[in-house]
Amino acid sequence: MIKLTKEQFDVPSGIMLEVCGLICEHELQHAIVEVDEDADTISLEIQYSKQDREVIHQIEDLIADNSEDDDDDDDE
Repeated sequence: MIKLTKEQFDVPSGIMLEVCGLICEHELQHAIVEVDEDADTISLEIQYSKQDREVIHQIEDLIADNSEDDDDDDDE
């Protein structure tokens, strides 16, 4: 039996297509939980196994990289 982990991610809309591409490529189970128009994010719930951790780290990196870009804009 494969143990699945369920995690929620707040994905900025600007990288949604890239994140969805990774989800589809690796056939991860997912659901849209919430859309926050004010924050311009879409909350996704993704189920993954231990074997899928690398793609989850890629998604986390994409989100972190995008968030850092937003933080840089605030400093100017």
